[in-house]
Amino acid sequence: MLGRKSSVSSFFFFYFAFVGLFSPYLSLWLNFRGFTPAEIGVLMSPMQWSRIVGPGFWGGLADYGKNFISIKGIITVATLLALMCSSLLFYEFDFFVLLIILVLLTFFLSGLTPLSEVIALRVSRDTNCNYGDLRVWGSIGFLVAVLLYGALIDTFGTNKIPIFIFISLSFIFLSSTLIDRESNAVEKSEPIGIRRLFNFKVNLFLIASFFMIMSHAVLYTFFSLWLKKVGYSNVEIGLVWSIGVIAEIIFFINQKKILSRFRNLTYVWFSCFIFAVARFLIIFFSDGLLILLIFAQLLHAITFGLHHVTSIMLVTNLFPDSAKAIGQSSYTVASYGIGGSLGGVFSGLIWEEFFPESIYIFASFVAFSGAVVAWLLIRKYKVECD
Repeated sequence: MLGRKSSVSSFFFFYFAFVGLFSPYLSLWLNFRGFTPAEIGVLMSPMQWSRIVGPGFWGGLADYGKNFISIKGIITVATLLALMCSSLLFYEFDFFVLLIILVLLTFFLSGLTPLSEVIALRVSRDTNCNYGDLRVWGSIGFLVAVLLYGALIDTFGTNKIPIFIFISLSFIFLSSTLIDRESNAVEKSEPIGIRRLFNFKVNLFLIASFFMIMSHAVLYTFFSLWLKKVGYSNVEIGLVWSIGVIAEIIFFINQKKILSRFRNLTYVWFSCFIFAVARFLIIFFSDGLLILLIFAQLLHAITFGLHHVTSIMLVTNLFPDSAKAIGQSSYTVASYGIGGSLGGVFSGLIWEEFFPESIYIFASFVAFSGAVVAWLLIRKYKVECD
């Protein structure tokens, strides 16, 4: 049995290794299958919009069903069901059947991030380690996967991607069974009503998060396909993705040192939106030039890494102990669920209606909208960096 920190770190590693395969390369497989950009946008979106319903269901089950099933149990069962669904990708179904398969697969996976975040925050508190020390292994897993699978796809062909997905999910399932049961310890406290939980400050935070991830869905859905269009190979696409992940890893390792330089957490969180606007504009004007793409990918440390950590810290402050799973799930629903799904669908339509690079103008505008909402929040709500 692995220790508490090691078990959580290994789960993060294998889960985000799957994301490092699914997000960058599934669109290439769908393109190989002959689907149009608009269809690809819809087929890629279940990874995001399954999180509209899924996290609320899994989070509610974790908080209100804690007497009969543990968080570890939920994660293990959900992963096994996702693994079974992935085996259906071996068959060449049409658009609608494939959409149903991806909806089911991603629904079962939709609760893994918020539930594992709850465990990670609890372990980091109980063992006196930084959250970033645990989460960094997710980034390392993503990096390893995006490079490894890029090489494997170049070697064995795009048609083998469903096999790689099945293998990757198998590792997630195995790692979920190794999570230390102590990590499931539940704090006893009285539940709080929904209206008190979702107050004005929480709603502003969720709306801003919606815009932020909606803008990033452009990258998650079409960045690989766009890089392919401007002449990059699968291995080179993996390397471009890896630059952002390496920057993210460096941030997570130095998270405590970086945040200690700032006093106001909400202002740090707000700055991430401004950097996101700049990042998407840089990609728009890059014309595929590598040096500009490298700079844009380095900003991933801020627009994802810093934004993610500060968002998790704000959720911890905004939601009470008795509703941590609901808080994390609500953040996932608003951002990666609603925001991510709409961003993927709209970017596909914009790609077809105008020209491919126009999706980055769309992303910049959405990120700016998030900055406006974030500014409304930080005028009324301040949290100090711990």
